[in-house]
Amino acid sequence: MLTATEYHTGTVSRRVQRAFARNVQLPPLERLTLAKLLLESVLSDTHREEADWMALGLEAFQRDWDNDEDAIYDNWQAHYDLATR
Repeated sequence: MLTATEYHTGTVSRRVQRAFARNVQLPPLERLTLAKLLLESVLSDTHREEADWMALGLEAFQRDWDNDEDAIYDNWQAHYDLATR
């Protein structure tokens, strides 16, 4: 979060300083709405990327898991003579 010290000491870019200066003048509800939209734009990209990686991993796992060599374990309870509930 941009603190007053960071804003005034120039530890953020001029572009961010200008955007902050313009938006800090908005009414509180509009600033809150803008903050929510900005945060969601970052989070949605992050979640989308994580979901894409998970989908790739799941696809590879399913390909590896579903093969003839391991088919004997598909019915593992019968293989190990365990009663099904």
